[in-house]
Amino acid sequence: MPLELHPLTEADARRSVDIEEAAHAPDPFNRILSPGPFLPDELERRASQLVAELKEDPMVRWFKVVDTDLPEPEGMIACAKITICLEKPLLAPCNFGPECNVEACELMLGDLRQRRERIMGDKPHVYFDALQTDPKHQGRGAGGMLVRRIIEEAQRLGLVVYLEASQAGHALYKKCGFRDVEYVSIDMSKWGATENFITWLMIWDPSEAV
Repeated sequence: MPLELHPLTEADARRSVDIEEAAHAPDPFNRILSPGPFLPDELERRASQLVAELKEDPMVRWFKVVDTDLPEPEGMIACAKITICLEKPLLAPCNFGPECNVEACELMLGDLRQRRERIMGDKPHVYFDALQTDPKHQGRGAGGMLVRRIIEEAQRLGLVVYLEASQAGHALYKKCGFRDVEYVSIDMSKWGATENFITWLMIWDPSEAV
């Protein structure tokens, strides 16, 4: 079952959303941030937003890993997104949908946005927005392929890469040459969480690459 890496296209938008849903479904914090109710066309709406982003934002790059032995659309098993920030990003207020717990989103996501602004400032960089793999295909190396492709893009541009790593992804990023900048622990017990939300703020710097 050979795996291939390609740019993600508009035709892949809905499959990308489905992978995101499956990848985040077991995460208890996802249920805190987005408890619902969900609109009937929620997944289609998000796919349409991705298509618009691909058409309208030249600084956004999406990549996908495809299992060539599988039929479409199931052949796409993982995807990743980066945003190339050549100047200080304008962090507009978040517009959370009706399915979101706004207070929890502001606490977690607002905190992470502020930390990124403080750490990166106006320094040009690549923001590694997302990496998600279909749970049925975990452990096959698709995530590593995508991380290495992002690093290649950053090397070509001569830019640092910045990301927020989950506990599940932290070891992979370390293995690929990212270093920890900050450790973040956020208390979400107000909404029933039994553990703090944990993430690592990480950087890959071409000047430090071996």
